Amino acid sequence: MFTILTDAAGTTDILVPAMAQDAFFIAAFESGDGAITSAEVPELANFDRAALQWQGVNAVQLHALEFGADYDTDGHVWSASSGELDFVAPSQAGFLVRLGDESRDTPLMVEVYTFPTGTVSRDGSVALTVEAEVTAENCGRDVAAQSIQIDPTSAPIAIDLTMTMPECDAVGEFLVLKNMFKDLTLAAK
Repeated sequence: MFTILTDAAGTTDILVPAMAQDAFFIAAFESGDGAITSAEVPELANFDRAALQWQGVNAVQLHALEFGADYDTDGHVWSASSGELDFVAPSQAGFLVRLGDESRDTPLMVEVYTFPTGTVSRDGSVALTVEAEVTAENCGRDVAAQSIQIDPTSAPIAIDLTMTMPECDAVGEFLVLKNMFKDLTLAAK
């Protein structure tokens, strides 16, 4: 779920990663009006996907460390280094999409990491972690988040989390949560 602002005619154009091969998309407006549509996405069988959703600005972040990468090196995929989405040539690396309008009051936000498991040409792993930065807006308060993970061979896994952030003297520090996602184990195809 994510918040997005439409234009005066009530339209928007956005690319949204599907979380199921039979995907449903729901638009709900503040007025109570809404719309629903669906899409068949058989290509999703070639991808692993991890989504992290929350409410508020910069409450949490999804990080992927591909093939043994460290933070701030090649292979560290996150909102500041989101990777390349290439519809023409299959990649050997993942990418991250961040959706939501941070200019809104308490927006719904989501980050979706995608890895092309079905076309990977080397063995390895991807470590998935969640970080929560202590900020002036969230210190001493509860932060709620949900992770959703899909892969081609098993049912989706969803985990809800509510945590109380440290007090405001800890602003600027990070909490690292390692158990909201399963790491990906990759085998060359």
